[in-house]
Amino acid sequence: MASSTAALSVASSIAKVTATIVGNAGAAFQTTLPHAPTATKAASASILDPSHPDPTKFDASDPLALFIIQASLIIFLSRFLHLFLSRLRQPRVISEVIAGLIIGRIPHFTAHIFPPASISYLNLVSTIGLVLFLFLVGLEVDFSVFRRNFRASATISVVGIVVPFALGAAVSVGLYKTFIDDSKVKFGTFLLFIGTANGITAFPVLARILTELNLLQDHVGVTVLAAGVGNDVIGWILLALAIALVNASSGIIILYIILCAVGWILILWFLVRPLLVWACRKTGSFGNRGPTEGIVCGIVFLVLASAWVTDRIGIHAIFGGFVVGLIVPTPIRGAITEKIEDLVSVLFLPLYFALSGLKTDLGLLSDGSIWGWAICVIVVAFFGKFLSCGIVAKANGMNWRESGAVGSLMACKGLVELIVLNIGLSSGILNSQVFAIFVLMALVTTFLTTPLTILFYPSSVRKQQPRAFVGSNEPASDAPPGIGTFRPTSRYAVVLQHYEQLPALFTFFKLVKAPIQFTESSSTSSVNEKESATPPPPQQQQVTVDALRLVELTERTSTIIKASDSTATLVAADPLSQVWRTFLHVQGVVSTASLSIVSQDQFPALVASHAVEHASDLVVVPWALQARGTQPDAGVVAGFLPNPFEGMFRRNGVTEGSPQYATFVRRVFAESATDVGLFLFLDRGVDSTPSVSSGRAHLFFAFHGGTDDRACLDFIVQLASRNPGITASIFRIVPSAEPTAEDLGTASTKQSTRLSADEDEPLPQLTVHGGTCATDTIYPTQPNLASETADAISLAVWFEESQVPRRPEIAAGLARISFATIATVRPLHTSIARAEATARDHAVPLVVVAGRGRRDAKAHGRELGEFFKSRIEDVQGSIANSSEVRRSLGDLASAYLVAGVGTSLLVIQSALPGLPKSKAV
Repeated sequence: MASSTAALSVASSIAKVTATIVGNAGAAFQTTLPHAPTATKAASASILDPSHPDPTKFDASDPLALFIIQASLIIFLSRFLHLFLSRLRQPRVISEVIAGLIIGRIPHFTAHIFPPASISYLNLVSTIGLVLFLFLVGLEVDFSVFRRNFRASATISVVGIVVPFALGAAVSVGLYKTFIDDSKVKFGTFLLFIGTANGITAFPVLARILTELNLLQDHVGVTVLAAGVGNDVIGWILLALAIALVNASSGIIILYIILCAVGWILILWFLVRPLLVWACRKTGSFGNRGPTEGIVCGIVFLVLASAWVTDRIGIHAIFGGFVVGLIVPTPIRGAITEKIEDLVSVLFLPLYFALSGLKTDLGLLSDGSIWGWAICVIVVAFFGKFLSCGIVAKANGMNWRESGAVGSLMACKGLVELIVLNIGLSSGILNSQVFAIFVLMALVTTFLTTPLTILFYPSSVRKQQPRAFVGSNEPASDAPPGIGTFRPTSRYAVVLQHYEQLPALFTFFKLVKAPIQFTESSSTSSVNEKESATPPPPQQQQVTVDALRLVELTERTSTIIKASDSTATLVAADPLSQVWRTFLHVQGVVSTASLSIVSQDQFPALVASHAVEHASDLVVVPWALQARGTQPDAGVVAGFLPNPFEGMFRRNGVTEGSPQYATFVRRVFAESATDVGLFLFLDRGVDSTPSVSSGRAHLFFAFHGGTDDRACLDFIVQLASRNPGITASIFRIVPSAEPTAEDLGTASTKQSTRLSADEDEPLPQLTVHGGTCATDTIYPTQPNLASETADAISLAVWFEESQVPRRPEIAAGLARISFATIATVRPLHTSIARAEATARDHAVPLVVVAGRGRRDAKAHGRELGEFFKSRIEDVQGSIANSSEVRRSLGDLASAYLVAGVGTSLLVIQSALPGLPKSKAV
């Protein structure tokens, strides 16, 4: 054989390479190679350079520009579609697949923005995201749920995969003969894959549907969730076996693949898992602070390493991530999930499922026979799951509604089915036609899951605990009949959402629960701080607080993991609930706590049902506000470079999210069947105002009349009777047709005296449109004369001399309350002026009390508008600038808030028995 040598000479001046090649025979020739590329000048990447190519044109040397366009388009379109599909309570995976279907069917656009050469980059990124997603799925799997419900869940899980697998195997015979080339795919492999695709249940989507429908704590939801765990694990094992059959060239290779996969799982479980537990304990990752950065880094590395191992073994990279998720210690699963899930769900998964849509060509379903096969696959897939799981559930003692719900939920395919189908397509098991048929089946079965579950198992037929009913106006059994008695408010339902609300709640219950060390104080002097061990009067009922911790249900996996735990476990692990219970324990208040993870639109109804179930006398809704100027600084850059457009989107001093929270408060007012108290705590900064922490406060209340004002009056008397540190000033405001001495002595009469009670808004029904709720309707519940008579009787009970003796604590409380009647032509302005004067006269904190007055009280809309115009700067710097907030608070409370009177504001709405919920205010 001839041999050759090469001599190279480089002429740097002309930047070319000359090569001389000499053979054994003596023949030689010389050639000059092209100029070598230089690195002295980079290609222009600016869109402003005229020579730069189209930024949407794919360039293999710089794929990032087109990738950003592709990812942004997919994410935007899928989110946009989900806005509409979410109203049908459909999971996001449907919108992501439909987005891919739409993008893949736009002439010329698809070929330009998604050229075939760029798909490999999308596949790479989405596959990495898929590995991380299967890791999150592994974190969701809780075998303890399966063990706690073993009998029912095991039978449903086994039958729910065996029967659909057998039916899928039967259908696979016809599909194989009709669509598959037998020279490329073995029938046994195809049968195993189709049976697996037919029998699998989408556990992640199933968990989200159960949480959204508030079924995780229901016995139906618990059973389905446990069955889904077993079904999911069996399905992944069968899928791994199918992939092993594809990648193996002989039977012995299949055996090696299975043995290696089992060996890797055993290594992870028996070696890596104990090492991971030891590392977490060593670094303190099991504490409240969660896993350290080193632990997170180690787990992510382990996920990638396990994915590489399983991919090299010959199953698939996703199984490596799934198995690592199973071995992560339970105490850190939630924290690990929170650190990863948003990036996966926002970026990676939309790319993966949109690619599924891009690969799906529904145009291949071009004739009646193919559509016949598609319908056959859908019917077999759905009814195979629905009937088998439903019948087993019925055999385990469930009624037909519960069994129907179990069957509907177990028939959900969702994103797991799409993952399986994509693996089958990439492995060559499925061709494009069969892939399109099964993608259509996955979409249809997933779409049907939620509507059928609601149809079979609506909330109205679920088994509920017996509920106590409240709202009776009968006096307490230990109260003497006659004048001076009232229904005591001793059981409170408290809403807990955020840490920022704790100061408001602490302040409120400092007023409700009297410290035992206080002696009686006057309204104008400081309280003598002599200790007193005198216990409360024996007639006084024990204060009980039933707290409801509300956690928003999102599509985050970490929320799903939390929602699957029992209520006792959730409360014990919730820091906010623990802080609240500790405070009540120190105060000597009996308390209970529950936690619910539901969507935000279910919060008001849940609060109302919680109050009814616990026979609460008053629902306490806290609202902590920051005064103007106390918001966090925007930062150094914003301080030197102020944004002139910022005022278009945000008012200075307005608490973020106030209108949204006001909508929640308004719905609580509308849906509650008991009294509701909204306690607004105004944080004016450190050491700026006296603190209520000592239990001392002065209450101000302007009585204008109506059911809500009468409830306020009773509550003030009760607070003063219970807490010796509380004093109060109550003014009855009587509208006058002509200016009175009160009007002439205040600055308000300098503006106008034309407004009178008769000229203000009329009392009859008034509907105001706007805000985030559809309507706000005022429904008079009593005629004017009846309401005024009830007002007069209520005032006479407390402030007129009576021959009937009052209980000692009530008499002592009334002695600390000053009462006066004021006639005025401007009721709202007079109320504010009196509140400001009261604040100046008392050194203790001032708590302003107001009835909401949205039902049968006199309206102050016109006078409120005039007051707002006179204090336009204060309005713009207050949350009352929002119309939704004003509708929630009522006219008088909105005026108090703008005036900045007092340290706290208590707005009360009385329960009106017999008011239909459709007449919400």
